Amino acid sequence: MAQHAAPDRTARSTRPTPPPSGAANTHRLEDNGHDTIIRVGQVDRIWSDFYHHALTAPWSTFFYGSLLVYVGINLLFALLYMADSDGISGTHPHSFADFFFFSVQTLSTVGYGGMIPISRTANLIATVEVLGGMMINALATGLIFARFSRPRARVMFSDKALILRENNQLHLDIRIANCRRSPILSVDVEFALARLIRTPAGRVVRQFDPLTLQQAHVPVLRFACTPTHVIDEDSPLYGMTEADLSAQEAEIIVSLTGTDEASGQTVFARSAYGFDRMLYNHRFVDIINAGPDGRITVDYTRFDQTESPQDATADVAEYLADQPD
Repeated sequence: MAQHAAPDRTARSTRPTPPPSGAANTHRLEDNGHDTIIRVGQVDRIWSDFYHHALTAPWSTFFYGSLLVYVGINLLFALLYMADSDGISGTHPHSFADFFFFSVQTLSTVGYGGMIPISRTANLIATVEVLGGMMINALATGLIFARFSRPRARVMFSDKALILRENNQLHLDIRIANCRRSPILSVDVEFALARLIRTPAGRVVRQFDPLTLQQAHVPVLRFACTPTHVIDEDSPLYGMTEADLSAQEAEIIVSLTGTDEASGQTVFARSAYGFDRMLYNHRFVDIINAGPDGRITVDYTRFDQTESPQDATADVAEYLADQPD
């Protein structure tokens, strides 16, 4: 990146001293999920924030966890019913399966009528289970609805971030696309440079520097857009070499906020680009074409494809050479 993003390496004599390489890899915000972060001194107890855990857990974890809780509750009540085996009519003596299925019917408030509690103890246990069953069913219904209705932005971010010089300007480009049929309204895009710096006191801290975009607000995002940051004297990237950025574990953080037109809900999306995901002297190929009938075609298979300016110039020259005089 030295020859591409550093037109004047001496432009910043006050540049912070880079921290030691690998000093705090856990600070990286690369899009690898939350499990890569180790938190010391903080215990994440599931019951202290149950709703958030249930809402953000993967569907497989949510399903198997719910199944485990459901079976466990019925096993517990089956054991309680079995302690008073004569308290329920219609069951076979000492048949644990009968008591288990009676618990299932009671918990779900189905009550087919084949097995009926007849003793006071069995009726008390059934009363507690029915009350708990109504609460559990209400909680499960709310959680499932919340998981399905949670707003999600189906937004694609380009696999690479591009740094290119055009018209005597060095700029950083990242392509963003809306994958839904309904547009995203009032879209705000933000770029930030995240890096580790050493303060004058000797502490290593994570610093976020905003990267000004040529167009940070998009009224309507129907297909795709390419926000651009110009690397000039006012840019935090100006005068930085690839070695500097690597030593500071720098990366570009991209965030998007907008309103989904169909649901009216605010949606968010984010991505991160380490400087190992940078591509120099390339630009994105076009993915939007207008057909003869006026219909617009968006080719998402070419979303991550790039071309060098030399290739593009050659294509233009070849096109012009084929045209009649």
